[in-house]
Amino acid sequence: MRRIFYSVDVHGAETVWRKWISAIGIYECDVLMLCGDLAGKALVPIINYGRKGWKSGYFGMTVTLKTEDEIAEWERKLANGGVYSCRIDKDQLEKMKKDQDLVDRVMKEEVVKRMHRWLELLVEKLDTSKILSIVMPGNDDPLELDEAIKEFEDRGIMYPTDKVIDLGGHELISLEYVTPTPWDTPRETDEEGMRSMLEEKVAWLKDVPNSIWNVHCPPKDTDIDLAPQLGKDLKVKSGAEGVKMMHVGSQAVREVIEKYQPLMTLHGHIHESSGFSYIGRTLAVNPGSEYGEGLLRGFILEVTPTTVEKYWKIQG
Repeated sequence: MRRIFYSVDVHGAETVWRKWISAIGIYECDVLMLCGDLAGKALVPIINYGRKGWKSGYFGMTVTLKTEDEIAEWERKLANGGVYSCRIDKDQLEKMKKDQDLVDRVMKEEVVKRMHRWLELLVEKLDTSKILSIVMPGNDDPLELDEAIKEFEDRGIMYPTDKVIDLGGHELISLEYVTPTPWDTPRETDEEGMRSMLEEKVAWLKDVPNSIWNVHCPPKDTDIDLAPQLGKDLKVKSGAEGVKMMHVGSQAVREVIEKYQPLMTLHGHIHESSGFSYIGRTLAVNPGSEYGEGLLRGFILEVTPTTVEKYWKIQG
């Protein structure tokens, strides 16, 4: 039997990554999976004003920082919230205000730098020859992140989207793409694109009914694809009954699962929809995410060579 710890959507949050690594010892798992949306979404400058100190702002506050310890503590606070930072002077600030390409380049550099640091921490803390460690990007992640993960494959970290991985006698396939979102993220495709990519990966399998699919986008019309409904202004719609929710998963993903009935499918993407559903015989799970609060959400899944023996949610 293999015990899998599966978590998603860390979005750059340092605290959550460290908790994920610690989960192995707490829950005695031998497979560790963090799949989808590894990168954060914001870059905050820390600006040098000379004798006046350094200034920065986030979390609804503006701070003035005088010492190296104060700057480092602010950087830690930002990193724990999934935010990147860069130290710059006033001239660099003006350049960045006028050049979005420069901002994007700095952001990507910080994303890759943090990913490298995280993976170094992973191989330092865990024996990857004994703990199967799988790290997959998601739709929000820049393509540069893939190469950062692949650089650690010779040190025991698995990049899963280009191969079939043996997971305790089960073949694992992985797909990081999602159907279109309002934010036009780097890895999106339409329903037919999703169907085509998933069918291509299913064709790699030798024993489809006994396989496990790691697909970032959840299947449509389930308990794991409900998200707040947004208006044209991208604000959450609400009424007397509270926040209005809607199913935003992929119809193609659902139909391919219905067609092949794999043993289990693992999903993320929709932070609010922590839970599980069954599509026929197939168990589908989504741990959800509360990375902004520093909370680690995950599923522990015990699998034998023929079945999912047990599964349960954790949060901490």
